[in-house]
Amino acid sequence: MDYKHRKSRVLCLGNNTLDTDTVTRKLAAESGSECHGLLSEIDTPLAPNSYQLPGYYHSSVYDIELGRLIDIGNEFDLVVMLAQPVQQWSHPDAFYNTIRVVQSVGAPTRFLDPSFAATIDYFKRLVDTNTSFCAFPFIELLVDRGNTTVCCRSTRAITPIQELRNYATDPNYQVIRQKMLLGQRVPEHCGSCYELEDLGIVSARKQETVEWANRLGFKTVQDFCEVKKPVYFEVRASNKCNLQCRMCGPDSSHLIDREYRQIGLIDRFQSPAKKFGGGFDIVEFENLKKLYIAGGEPLMMSETYDFLDRCIQEGRTDFELLINTNGTKLSEKFKQVLVHFSNLQFIFSIDGYSDLNHYIRWPSNWNVIVENWQYLRDQGHKVTVNTTVSIYNIHRLHELYQFIDDRFPGTLVHCQIVESPCYLSPWLFPDRELALQSLSLVKRLPCYQNDALFASSIDGYLAFFNSEKTYSKATLTEFFRFNDRLDQSRSIQLRDHDPVLDSWRQHC
Repeated sequence: MDYKHRKSRVLCLGNNTLDTDTVTRKLAAESGSECHGLLSEIDTPLAPNSYQLPGYYHSSVYDIELGRLIDIGNEFDLVVMLAQPVQQWSHPDAFYNTIRVVQSVGAPTRFLDPSFAATIDYFKRLVDTNTSFCAFPFIELLVDRGNTTVCCRSTRAITPIQELRNYATDPNYQVIRQKMLLGQRVPEHCGSCYELEDLGIVSARKQETVEWANRLGFKTVQDFCEVKKPVYFEVRASNKCNLQCRMCGPDSSHLIDREYRQIGLIDRFQSPAKKFGGGFDIVEFENLKKLYIAGGEPLMMSETYDFLDRCIQEGRTDFELLINTNGTKLSEKFKQVLVHFSNLQFIFSIDGYSDLNHYIRWPSNWNVIVENWQYLRDQGHKVTVNTTVSIYNIHRLHELYQFIDDRFPGTLVHCQIVESPCYLSPWLFPDRELALQSLSLVKRLPCYQNDALFASSIDGYLAFFNSEKTYSKATLTEFFRFNDRLDQSRSIQLRDHDPVLDSWRQHC
């Protein structure tokens, strides 16, 4: 390495092992500079004067949150990723995220092994030029109403789970895979991602294909064709849930199912009776890399606890386990279970700050969510946030994300748009200027500035409201009719939680 300016500051990024310190000190010595050691925010935030002296420093995505690490990297004269192969990292995601940091900082950068970035860039180009290819039909297994689907964003059946004899050679899967390899879109299965991409938003197809290629150590698209059995499983064991979220239906909450039957809404929604049946029995430990558990609310399902107990008994606790939860049900029993799992992460489904989340995700308790969130972070578990963007919150997203940046800085945030029913879509929100104001405020926040994926979602929403100036009065009327029925059933009123949205009923 020929960076020899003694008055410069160089930040080396590595895998959080002793090797990182050893290599950084060697590079510093070769450049005639001093090595100042590790930069870490595990115990306390770094003061700016912690890295002002000329010389070499080192850190990692383990020691400093990804977004914060990008900010710090911008203050250096050079940011370097050390030549530590992915096999030397505790998890491939840390390797991938370090590449993301180096590619995101504004300071000069260098990869000591250029092949690291080259492989990632290959798959980024692939999903950009091939507008159909997606990793999921090659690696994932999930069941919806007795049939497999390409992913959780699709309800189009592929093959009945009882008839799936060979995942790699199943003719229905092969049709989808071959079309993807040829770049032929399959909108009947993948329309939700295509619609986002048409709005300029980075879809799950693009983002997660690159991430999975990295996780599996793939070099070319043909490596996906060599997968014989699924490595990623997604399980929704039942619709048991403690909440009645306004954008959910009977198949996502047994309480909604009961409520809709009582107030006469059930005919408008799919009965959940056959939704489930692809429970934890589909999981094969032999090939398992990652398991995603959702619901309903998985932390109140007996099936979840039975499966986790089985994992503990069989010594199968080292796979990546991702649990999607509303954040309200962190029981003492679960706290005892989670200590056995070494690679456990959470997605908290949160749609608004404080009282607004209580109204949308009825009747969630904000203080309980924050307390549980803090507990998991204190235990060293990663928590990300998923927001379902709808007519209820498109104009108030800045409130939630400002809170997250203040209370839980560095948290990654993801968004998904309500696509159905149309009267809950964020595109229906009538006050275009108010939506633009909120979204513009989000652009000023670190969560936007430090995450290109999240930023692409916000930019896509801004582009829509900047181009579309009208809304459907008929559809808005349908929204108020639907929402008023829920309010009456739940003894709550929209005007007490969002008077701005409620005021638009007079324009219908």
